[in-house]
Amino acid sequence: MLRLKLLLTLVLVICPWVVSYGQLHFAGVNGERGYAALRGSYRLDLDNGFIITPAVGYYRMSDKEEDEPGATTKFALSVAYELADGLLADVMGAYIPRRLGFENWMYGAGLTYTLCYRCGPFKYPYLHGRVGQSFYDVRDDASGRPLPGRFTTAATAASLELGSELGAFFFQARYDKVIKYTNKPPQGVTSNWTEIPYMTAVVQGFISDMVAARVAYRTRWITPYAVYSRYKYLEASEYTVSIAGGLALHVGPGTISGGVEIFEQNRQDHRKTYFFMSASTEF
Repeated sequence: MLRLKLLLTLVLVICPWVVSYGQLHFAGVNGERGYAALRGSYRLDLDNGFIITPAVGYYRMSDKEEDEPGATTKFALSVAYELADGLLADVMGAYIPRRLGFENWMYGAGLTYTLCYRCGPFKYPYLHGRVGQSFYDVRDDASGRPLPGRFTTAATAASLELGSELGAFFFQARYDKVIKYTNKPPQGVTSNWTEIPYMTAVVQGFISDMVAARVAYRTRWITPYAVYSRYKYLEASEYTVSIAGGLALHVGPGTISGGVEIFEQNRQDHRKTYFFMSASTEF
């Protein structure tokens, strides 16, 4: 946790002096049995068409300290470049250092195309596509017991996202699909970091596909929003549904948000409820 705080402090001190525009974002979540997660990112919008976004994430699955089992950290970097008016290309990479018998790294590339300023009632409609690979090196099973041998696999995946403003509403929808796993995970082996679009909490498990939608209603001071997601674990026969809802308060150049995220609400034994807060500001 100390290294995470030092990194975020460095970003805060240095980055505003080297860019023409910046956007800082933090998000934190707390849940049952001591679960806690933190995410931070800084979007650096340079004058030469490049957009650089370093990000860091952290979560712990229990109320144990950072140096005890239960904590995982992720480091990521995204670089985007405006190829033409309305067309943005990006590449990204992320690394999760070995912890709790897991080690992950990933990379990907994508394109974002804004169709027009206004198309009928729609404003700034956009499409974003991405392809990438994730690599998993697993040494322990889901219960924390060492495996007889290490398990490795690579997942090739693609995603498509679309969004648009419609009056005071803002809609987003995204579909993710894992095209192929090089090795199918054996029984009792899982991943340590799986993100659900538009949510802050991190779940565990290999996903085959997921779809998520977010709708927000923007006013001058507040923006209520809701999220719906539906995803399927590789070893499961049925889809899992999760929902979230919150309210954002706009204060000058900053925004403060709060709300709740509920995972697997239809399965009482697996239901997880998380409360989150986030803050962002522009420079």
